Amino acid sequence: MEIRTSSELPPGFRFHPTDEELIVFYLRNQAKSKPCPVSIIPEVDIYKFDPWQLPDKAEFGENEWYFFTPRDRKYPNGVRPNRAAVSGYWKATGTDKAIYGGSRCVGVKKALVFYRGRPPKGVKTDWIMHEYRLSDSRNQISMQNGSMRLDDWVLCRIYKKKSSGSGGKVLEQNGDESSTRIDSVPHLLELDYTGPDSQLFGENTYSNTSFEYFPNTIGQMPYQYTDSAKLQANENGFLNQQAYINPLLHQFQ
Repeated sequence: MEIRTSSELPPGFRFHPTDEELIVFYLRNQAKSKPCPVSIIPEVDIYKFDPWQLPDKAEFGENEWYFFTPRDRKYPNGVRPNRAAVSGYWKATGTDKAIYGGSRCVGVKKALVFYRGRPPKGVKTDWIMHEYRLSDSRNQISMQNGSMRLDDWVLCRIYKKKSSGSGGKVLEQNGDESSTRIDSVPHLLELDYTGPDSQLFGENTYSNTSFEYFPNTIGQMPYQYTDSAKLQANENGFLNQQAYINPLLHQFQ
C-alpha cells in the first residue's frame, strides 16, 4: 500500500472516511505502530488545548479535523477518562455507538460537547468531538506502577456545529435605535413599546399611521384578539385599543 503525506495529495482530495474505516485502517494501525494509508492525522494531546486552537494543530482539514490523542485517567485506580481542557471540559452526550466491521465489533464511537468553565456550571459551546477507540483499548495500558495513562491512542474528529437561526429573535440591531426593526406583527405583543411604527417597520411602511401598545392591559382580564382587518385608527392616528378586545369580555368588567 502506498503511503502519502498531506503534501503529496492530489488537488481536490477530501478526507471523508466512514466510522469503520477510521477504526480499521487508521486507529488500529496507529495502535500497532503501523503506517496509515495517508499520513494526515497528527498526534496531538487535544486536552492540552481548547477546541478552537486545534485547527492550527491539524495537518489537513477545513471544517473538521482529525487527531490521534492519548487518554489519561481521572483517578489512579479507575477507568474514567480525564476530560478537562485549558478553559473548559468535554462532556459525553448520548450513548456509545458500537462500530462493526462485518459481523465483528471493531470499536466504539462516543460523542462529546465542549463546555467553557468548570462543572457543573459550564457553558455549552458549539464544538463537537467524536471519539473513536478500539473495542479492546482499555486493555492496552497496565494500571501498575501508578500509571495515569488509560489509552495510548484514540482517534478524535473535531468540528464546530453551525449555530441555528435566531427563529424567535424579535429585534435586529444595526448599530443605533433608528435602525431597530421587528420581524413580524405578532411579536409586537411581546414588547413594552410605544412609538411610531416607522421605527419598527421602516420609513416606507405604514408611514401615515402610528401604533400605541398598552402593556398594562395584558394579564388583567381574559382577552382575545380580533381580525386585524377590523382594527380602526382614531383621529389622532392611533389604533383603537378596544378593537383588540372581544366584546364578550365586557362581562368581566
